[in-house]
Amino acid sequence: MAVTYTPGHAAASPYPMTHARILWDRLTGTVSATSAAEGFEAALAATVETNSWWQPVAAPASWQIEFASAQTVDAIGIGAHTLGSSGASARVEYLSGSALGNLLLYSQDFALWPTLTGAILGAAFAPDGSTDARWLTEDTSTGAHYLQSGFTAVAGRTYTLSVYMRPSASRRLRLALVGPAYATPAFGDVGADGQFYSTSGTTAVSSIPVGSTGWFRVSISATAQASGTANVRFALLDAAGNSSYTGTVGSIRIFGAQAEWRTFAAPYIRSLSTSATSYWWAVSDDWLLPSDNSAILHLFAPVSTLGLRLSISKVARIGVIGTGLALAMPRRGYTDLGMIDLGRSATLTSHVSEGGQLMGRFLQRSGLSGSFAWQNLSEDWYRATFDPFARAARTEPFWIAARPEGYPTDCAYAWVDDVIAPSRQGRRNFVSVGFTATGHADAAA
Repeated sequence: MAVTYTPGHAAASPYPMTHARILWDRLTGTVSATSAAEGFEAALAATVETNSWWQPVAAPASWQIEFASAQTVDAIGIGAHTLGSSGASARVEYLSGSALGNLLLYSQDFALWPTLTGAILGAAFAPDGSTDARWLTEDTSTGAHYLQSGFTAVAGRTYTLSVYMRPSASRRLRLALVGPAYATPAFGDVGADGQFYSTSGTTAVSSIPVGSTGWFRVSISATAQASGTANVRFALLDAAGNSSYTGTVGSIRIFGAQAEWRTFAAPYIRSLSTSATSYWWAVSDDWLLPSDNSAILHLFAPVSTLGLRLSISKVARIGVIGTGLALAMPRRGYTDLGMIDLGRSATLTSHVSEGGQLMGRFLQRSGLSGSFAWQNLSEDWYRATFDPFARAARTEPFWIAARPEGYPTDCAYAWVDDVIAPSRQGRRNFVSVGFTATGHADAAA
């Protein structure tokens, strides 16, 4: 999977995402997990070694680290894992001082919602990699086609309704707050591009793309006009925007509904038979969906927090987890060098018979190797910012992504075998520096 980053991280960084990012200054703290198999304790993922792992007994599961005092973090690195081969998704969350809440029951179990009119539900792939999303498909009746649930609202409070949706070329989706608490309905209509094109009675609307999945998290906010039941409704509209029409089995995919007493959509948390509350906030509205077991460096908007948590959807092994502030290089790297994700190194053994016939071929050891170099770095910047990394790299591995924008797989959990030392360039106050790193490789790389 390699490096991923959120728009918030890119906006907060003084340097573009074409410049390298290095996660090296790993924070320490109290490590725990929801469960751990014998010999696969949570603390093993807090070391630098790739030959020991944390593995939960059951999933979903979480690994977390809590700090003695608030720390600013914007990155998490994951290495020596089996998330890709296990088909697991992952979500990164930070410990917040304020609670999240979901007032709806069965927030992604739509079959348990009390009202389904003129429509049917069918399983679909969700943005978290599961099959918990649902096709909301109209039947062939004439009239409205919608799914509805509700919660108890208090007059004068602003509530936000959100849901993940995958746009359709032929159908639109209406998010609505109706019922006794909203005698005058508040609604927003989302078009084929995932954006709102019409609203009524709302104080705010939002549409956020979920990575490159094609999904959007859409939300409306509106103030309750009276105390009582607030019905939340997801209604299909035809291509012309009509809410009452004769159905032709058009559909839209939806997932993860949330209603909360808040003026904006906070990160989604799942609810079951009761409303849900959590102090763990997701760093973004999307999930990590590894397609292989290569190193992961996830970059997000900086947050000040007392802890970080990694939640996974299926049982998998994770050898190394690190978090902290990523070092952003102020200059673009020298590109006439080998890419570490393609710089495969291996020890190969072939068994050949006396007659010259190949009897077997074995891969004894594999890894990655790549070179990195930068020029025109300010000596003051180098001494203050890069040299602490150079000193630590003598003993500590690190995650490095050479070009997050454009080449996200050019990333590795790596270490150096020689001391990193700069050279003066002989003009102005510039120095250059470079090093060759050895990286951990997925066996299938």
